[in-house]
Amino acid sequence: MLGLLVISQKCIGNRRKSGLCAVVGLQAFAAFALAAPARGQISISVTPIRVEHELAPGGTKTDVIRVENIADRVLRARVVVSDWYLERDGTPVFVKRGRIAAFSMSDWIEVNPAELTLRPGETRTIRYTVDVPANTADGGYRTAILIESLPDLDSQRQALTAYINARIGVIVYGRVGAAAPAVEIARQQLLEDPSTPGWKAVHLTLRNTGVVHFRYQGDSQLLDATGAVLATVSVPESVVLPQSERDVVVKFEPRLPASALSVVTRLDVGLPERLEIETRVSAAESGR
Repeated sequence: MLGLLVISQKCIGNRRKSGLCAVVGLQAFAAFALAAPARGQISISVTPIRVEHELAPGGTKTDVIRVENIADRVLRARVVVSDWYLERDGTPVFVKRGRIAAFSMSDWIEVNPAELTLRPGETRTIRYTVDVPANTADGGYRTAILIESLPDLDSQRQALTAYINARIGVIVYGRVGAAAPAVEIARQQLLEDPSTPGWKAVHLTLRNTGVVHFRYQGDSQLLDATGAVLATVSVPESVVLPQSERDVVVKFEPRLPASALSVVTRLDVGLPERLEIETRVSAAESGR
């Protein structure tokens, strides 16, 4: 019951008189319960949050998303298909359908219903169908299905109302054919962590020059001059999109020995062999 949550605040009614319209943004992976002004809570559960389909040129695939209203108030929502991409640090950015051409499957997908109303405790099913064009090349494609809350009719009638608009995104991947990712660890550095003074962090750059996304997870280890392991930190699972780079930061505890070190990172990326990179760090660098 987890999802990608984006919250924004909208003003409804007479904006000139209020002068208080503001925009607030938040992104997090969680099922959400949001305080709405004087009206209880907006609280939705959506499953699944991520889907991966094996597709064929000219083929059709139908699946469903389940939306549950777990609040004590009626929920009105609309269903929107959206394009999206990742910033280098992994932050998702959602844009209007049709804004991204490369690796987008937004034009292949239709949803039903486009709007829905859920009573407290009610669960509804959203059905979506993917129609793959016959001339689609092998590769990895993506879209997002966003469930966006709508203001209730009572709020719309009020002259001055600040309304919390919440949307939760279901990420849909489609893999056509047998294309494999072209993956490398392009760079690795042991640096001071700018967000936590005194701590060390491994900065990785992962590069995907292929036409299909890949998921990664693994670990980074610090070794002393003899090869003994000083510390091991997990690299959590995430994704690198086709023809893109992803920056990954792995934090270590601050007190490291002022001696020659090696940083070794090993990643499972879904290929027969794990990716591995080793970087030597001078005594001056490790002891800073």
